[in-house]
Amino acid sequence: MRHLAIICDGNRRWAKANGLPPEAGHAQGITVIGRCCDWAIGAGVPYLTVYAFSTENWKRSNEELTHLLRLIRTYFASNKGWYVARGVRVCFRGRRDRVPADVVEVMEDMESATASCTALTLNICVDYGGRDEIARAVEAGARTLDELDAALNWAPEPDMILRTGGEQRLSGFLLWQCAYAELMFTPTYFPALEASELDGVAAEFDRRTRNYGR
Repeated sequence: MRHLAIICDGNRRWAKANGLPPEAGHAQGITVIGRCCDWAIGAGVPYLTVYAFSTENWKRSNEELTHLLRLIRTYFASNKGWYVARGVRVCFRGRRDRVPADVVEVMEDMESATASCTALTLNICVDYGGRDEIARAVEAGARTLDELDAALNWAPEPDMILRTGGEQRLSGFLLWQCAYAELMFTPTYFPALEASELDGVAAEFDRRTRNYGR
């Protein structure tokens, strides 16, 4: 497996199950991204993509949005050295015109600091939606399949998409890129995702046969 993509679902439900406020679930969830990076490096998976904040998440309460955006800013500002030390190249995918300028500044600083890292490429989808991404590519002039591939395939197409939290849908994630991705769903909430379960995901991928329509 070259590319694992994860829909990071269940942060708020994990918090509720543990008698904690929703922001505690988000805070725990963002730390699990690092756990997933360590697993990917150890497993020899060179690309990891996580769905952290969707275009639809703007519909949440102002209080939760403020917390989420502050969490993104403070976590990556504080943990830049951790990602550099592990050789993780961090790329943020999605819109930036609606994200606060101080958050964008931290995102761009992280991308610059990790640009030469080679152990793993981590794509973090923030203010991302598959439909929005396709529409913006078309607005920018992409018309043919090759042009859309060039605009939208910013990493190898995902081999496996894992959704945590029990729901069984894509919710707009990688709609162009997922045409031949294997899908897997787990009831485990993202803040509780462990390396052992990711080992099981990799083993399940190895058991599947991919024919690409042939």
